[in-house]
Amino acid sequence: MRENASLEAGFVFPERRVTRAADDQARWLSAAGADPEIWAGIAEPTLWGNDGFRGMKLVRQQPNGYVHVQQVMTVTAHAALGEEIRFRGLTESVEPVRKGRMVTQRFEVVQANGEVAASMTHIGLLPDPAAMTAPDNSRAGSRDSDDLDGLEPIAEQTLTPDRVTTFSREVGNLIHFDPGFAQSLGYRAPLAQGLQTMTWMVGALGPAAPLAVRCRFRRPVFWDDTMRLLGQRGSDGRWCRLVTTNATGRITADLTVN
Repeated sequence: MRENASLEAGFVFPERRVTRAADDQARWLSAAGADPEIWAGIAEPTLWGNDGFRGMKLVRQQPNGYVHVQQVMTVTAHAALGEEIRFRGLTESVEPVRKGRMVTQRFEVVQANGEVAASMTHIGLLPDPAAMTAPDNSRAGSRDSDDLDGLEPIAEQTLTPDRVTTFSREVGNLIHFDPGFAQSLGYRAPLAQGLQTMTWMVGALGPAAPLAVRCRFRRPVFWDDTMRLLGQRGSDGRWCRLVTTNATGRITADLTVN
């Protein structure tokens, strides 16, 4: 598939009608390590992010190699499983960076009454393969140990290639399930989607609304990695910050609740 010239600032995605099926959601949540029962009857909001990536695929904005850097999500109301919503989006900016192009896109979930139930801002890198294959030692030696102060353990899981592929294949980004493609960009193995990690993290928050979170994807998570989930509670006793770490104790994703 060849990239379309529509990957430019100001591009408006064609509006789509989307319905989340219970069986699909249970399959994706289980692949992410989240409990589907927590979201019984509710369309889990993080998964709307993959509808954004499907929108990119539909307009031939080739997502192969896309590396998710940050996700901002605001939820004002939860759509129900089986409810038809209108899904719309806009490319806000495309900026050249050292390793390629940084793309910012905003997507919205609109209910039948016209209210925006949720919005997602994707910030991600579309890499230049030549730049990605060069070693990057800019973060060598960093341990993130100070960032873990005050965090308590919540859960742990080990990913598998099958689970990562289940979560990601419909999105179409080869970086998540094609070992040869991932290695061509300098990675030892395919990467789990940032959204897969974020879905696991948001499961610890449960179906709260309104909700506003920002998740930074700080390091790659490979499709066979072991991850730990840790959290910090605010003065109200609820989680105000969640992080995931890899087997070496380094932070892979950092989510703050606003």
